[in-house]
Amino acid sequence: MQSKPISSYIVFGTELRYIIDVKAGWRVHGKDLILENIDRFFTHLQEFDLPVTQRAAYKLRQFRDELAKSDSDHKLTADEASKLGDIMVDVRNTLFAEAGGNVAFIVTDKRIDVNKLLSDVPALMAPSVFNSLPDIAQYDFIEAGKCIAFELPTSAAFHMLRGTEAVLRHYYCSIVRRNRAEPLWGPMVESLRRRRTPPPAPLLDNLDNIRRSFRNPTQHPDKIYDIQEVQDLFGLCVDVINRMIALL
Repeated sequence: MQSKPISSYIVFGTELRYIIDVKAGWRVHGKDLILENIDRFFTHLQEFDLPVTQRAAYKLRQFRDELAKSDSDHKLTADEASKLGDIMVDVRNTLFAEAGGNVAFIVTDKRIDVNKLLSDVPALMAPSVFNSLPDIAQYDFIEAGKCIAFELPTSAAFHMLRGTEAVLRHYYCSIVRRNRAEPLWGPMVESLRRRRTPPPAPLLDNLDNIRRSFRNPTQHPDKIYDIQEVQDLFGLCVDVINRMIALL
């Protein structure tokens, strides 16, 4: 999967249109002129992974190489303009045929900022919290962000619940000074409740709610999420994670 700004495709289209529309008398050399547009067109063919069109454009490359030998003040002749136009008709037909088999998926707006879901999940937590999480929890929340952005809500729920459990285990072992291999969610919360100075009740109650209402049904697999519900769950999980890290 590759991330590309839509503007790159718009520029590619303007390059194609420019080369098709060239007329006799247009200057060849210089910024944003004929040669530079042809060069950028080839660069975009490679960037957008269009190998068929790259091969079909061999005449355009030959024409470009010949044109590059001209004087710096050269202007396109009528014969050159006609030849380039004929070449570009063939290139365009091949390009449209090849592009028809390439599909781009566009992420839609969510209640949670899509740019942060895709590339800055730490910004969706309290300051410095993300860097304090165990590696597996960091991984899971980065994956959960991508899953929400690309509308895979049940997958997102799995990752964020597993990540939340990893943070709970990290918090529990830090509090009780015990490093059991895999303490379970329910017993960890009950053990914390029984401590002489237990963590705040809202934190423990929220952890129990997440376990009963979301983690267990998702684990067993009894639950399918929609995109709105999983964004609500993201908020619940981030809330308890922020609270746990703040107490360490």
